[in-house]
Amino acid sequence: MANNPGLTFNRRIWLYFQRTVRLRCPECGISPLYLPASRVESISDWFTMLPGCPRCGYPYDREPGYFIFAISMINFGLVAIVGVGTLLLLDILFDLSTAQLIFFTLVPLWLLGILSARHTKAFFLALDHLLSPHRKDHR
Repeated sequence: MANNPGLTFNRRIWLYFQRTVRLRCPECGISPLYLPASRVESISDWFTMLPGCPRCGYPYDREPGYFIFAISMINFGLVAIVGVGTLLLLDILFDLSTAQLIFFTLVPLWLLGILSARHTKAFFLALDHLLSPHRKDHR
């Protein structure tokens, strides 16, 4: 479906977004990008993307440092924006001490960073594939 040259740019954006949310291959949309959560045995398993798609052969991790931008800018940016928003919201709505503000802001943020890491990498992979497809003829 993604290989169909008849798809409009907006349709491809929507298609890749759906695949990102489901953590699926941006090319075929079938194979997972990561081990299923039920098979994760370590924190390394959680963060490590599979080498490529077994169905279509699309390589997920093309070179060392490929996901540095995804982790440093997108994921940390998301956490920072949510953190500042949470801090301001808590400060405006509740009469909390500084220690309470820090606690109620930082505790959820580290969890957000860990839980969003997979989707951040998937989003970056889909965005890269949308703007600069790295396809090869597998047939």
